[in-house]
Amino acid sequence: MKLLFSILIAVAILSGSAHAEPTEAEARAELEAVRQQIQQLQKQRKRDGEKLSRVERDLKDSEIAEQKARNALSTVRSDLENAQNANAKLLSEQRKQQSVLTNTQADLALQMRLAYIQGQEQWLKLVLSQEDPGALGRRLTWYEYLTRQRTALIGQVQKQLVDLQRIAEELEAEAKRLKALESSRTAALNEVKAARAEREKAVAKLKKDASSSEAQLASLNKQVKELDKLVIELASVLPEMPRLPAGPFTNQKGKLSWPVKGRVLKSYGELRSSGQLRWNGVLIAAPSGNNVRAFFHGRVIYADWLQGMGLLMIVEHGDGYLSLYGHNQELLHGVGSWVQPNEVIARVGDSGGQTEPAAYFELRKAGQPISPTPWIKK
Repeated sequence: MKLLFSILIAVAILSGSAHAEPTEAEARAELEAVRQQIQQLQKQRKRDGEKLSRVERDLKDSEIAEQKARNALSTVRSDLENAQNANAKLLSEQRKQQSVLTNTQADLALQMRLAYIQGQEQWLKLVLSQEDPGALGRRLTWYEYLTRQRTALIGQVQKQLVDLQRIAEELEAEAKRLKALESSRTAALNEVKAARAEREKAVAKLKKDASSSEAQLASLNKQVKELDKLVIELASVLPEMPRLPAGPFTNQKGKLSWPVKGRVLKSYGELRSSGQLRWNGVLIAAPSGNNVRAFFHGRVIYADWLQGMGLLMIVEHGDGYLSLYGHNQELLHGVGSWVQPNEVIARVGDSGGQTEPAAYFELRKAGQPISPTPWIKK
């Protein structure tokens, strides 16, 4: 209670200054306050609220471990792609430098042949000749020009040889880096597979424990209550969200898109398998790893695992509206992040004990589920 009381005081202080136009520093401070408040709430939930069975804890641990392994794998893949691009640029630069060097060496060889033909004492012969002084001056100037050009070409060849040596050393370093990244990617992929294997064991155990209709109904009721409780707790600690430049969420009816492209498996209000509960959102079939996009502008107020929802993200849109995205394989934003419409925020998965990959999407107003269909453009 002390923790909740202190959070509410902090919210009151923030709300008091919310009417004035915030500076950039104030906006950053408020964002950090939101993060801290939600993190405190999550810690409190872990201490006091969540009471998971052993198999549910195993499922949670394995799915969180899988997300961390996938995040690591994504990072390694990105680093590997950058290293491969850098390696390709170095190879291209090496080819260009080699071509330039070949041309410069050809020019220098021509100059050296001319010098040989003319003889090393050509300038002395010119001086001792009986030529017209004007013609002699022009020939001496031309000879001096050739000498300078030859010297410049020698300098270019030396510089290009140094550059090629540098590129060769950088290519060798990139080759070592690529090899290390390949090993890291293999290790990260193995971690994903290990976490996935543990998850499959937990899902099989959950299915066995919930084989009867009574057990399924009890599990569904528990999941619905857990999500409702989370939404209420979040509403109690969040400071008022500032107005967005795009305008209020209510003005977006008929203008937005589903967060995932796919076939709708379950619609809002449809009866669930128990026959006693209805779907509070929409379940959309999509391949594992497909993009999950933000419904509208907003800030992330929850990004964690929740019983029944798996890896869940909740985005606040202002005026009491929230959008929820469940069963993700991977969450790409943390609490406090601002997201734009259609920005990729997660990847489709089967977390939360699902047997097939699908995206769960739910819309709430003042904590209560509402149909998202009126917001979808035709």
